[in-house]
Amino acid sequence: MDADVIVLGAGFAGVAAARDLVEAGHRVVVLEARDRIGGRTWYRQIPGTEVWAEYGGMFISRETQPSLAAELTRYGIGVTEPGEPESIGWVRGDRHEEGVAAIDRIREQLASSSLTDALDQTAKAFANEGREGLAQLDVPSAGWVDGLHAPDEASDYLRSFLAAMGGAKVEKTSILPLLWDMIELEYTPVDAYVDLGELITDGTKALIDAMAQGLDIRFGSVVASVSTGDAGVTVTLVDGSTLEAPTAIVALPLNVWADIAFAPPLAAPKQAAATQRHPGEVSKVIAIVRGAPASYLGAGWDTPVNAGFVPKDGDDSQLFMGFSVQDRVDLGDDAAVSVAVHAHVPEAELLQTGGHDWINDPFSKGTWLAVPPTWFSDGTFERLREPEGRLLFAGSDIAREGAGWIEGAVGSGREAAAAAAAMLGRS
Repeated sequence: MDADVIVLGAGFAGVAAARDLVEAGHRVVVLEARDRIGGRTWYRQIPGTEVWAEYGGMFISRETQPSLAAELTRYGIGVTEPGEPESIGWVRGDRHEEGVAAIDRIREQLASSSLTDALDQTAKAFANEGREGLAQLDVPSAGWVDGLHAPDEASDYLRSFLAAMGGAKVEKTSILPLLWDMIELEYTPVDAYVDLGELITDGTKALIDAMAQGLDIRFGSVVASVSTGDAGVTVTLVDGSTLEAPTAIVALPLNVWADIAFAPPLAAPKQAAATQRHPGEVSKVIAIVRGAPASYLGAGWDTPVNAGFVPKDGDDSQLFMGFSVQDRVDLGDDAAVSVAVHAHVPEAELLQTGGHDWINDPFSKGTWLAVPPTWFSDGTFERLREPEGRLLFAGSDIAREGAGWIEGAVGSGREAAAAAAAMLGRS
């Protein structure tokens, strides 16, 4: 055997799993297709500049994300708590408003809608029913918003929130996991746009580099097939080379599972989900600007960026970031990016653009987890993390808690490591 455990993928899930197993005394090989670790997190310099930016996942909450909080404490990684934004914006089509008046107006409109009743009913359903009993809520977000019968402006605000938070068009996501988040974390759609959350001070790279110290990570290792038998697992790479181990952990994004030939084939729910793929598709607009508000947070509908922000002021420039979901911006089109940025900060001078196309990236084929309707209520989501023989599964896309977040990746990676160690102990 080449190792005790082969880990596929060096994102946070794969690195957390490998780290735990190595600390437990096991031999681990991590196979990574890219030339870096981090997966769908990527803290890097914007090319041609000295400015660092998170090209992928970034927001955290130590209060509600215990697995991630423990890692930050363990490695002494600093966290920055953004203050209240200097400017709050609401962009609706060609109309741009700044100030709390717009948010207060929308809050009043939502108060007169059935949103509060809908959240109360959902909380009761979570408390009293299994997931199968929540099928009436496992419906497209777009239809759920229509059913609230809120004023048009408030409905558009909800759509902007659900698109940016859900990471996909509101016609393609289920409202259920989004409501689940609101209830468990005790926030409302209005609250979310006045509190950015926390950031790792020196970027996600600082944490994952610390976690990966000493691991055997083999870059440029693109997996072609995975065969599982009674004796162990054989992983074959596209270059024809093979590795064998008693067990393996698949810690790859769900949307690339279908690119790997599994023998025996994965269980039907996994095959169906891998073929359908989750609909997470976001253009994360990144730009260096000058002359924007010192800190800005804005929502938008019928405009290219559905959630935009300037996290902090710089010496001579600022970083603008935005989630483009409803009508995704082509990140390679500087003119389109300029239009998207200026819809939120019209007074700013745009100096440089950036971003990464995660949707067409062959090793992600999508952004963070966006859950389609029915995946929760029909049991599909739970089946995605079930072991298959000597094969285990981990990742933010399938996490038991914190799915879609770095928290979910870390937690599921550690769960998979514990399961692999137990499996090796029985061998």
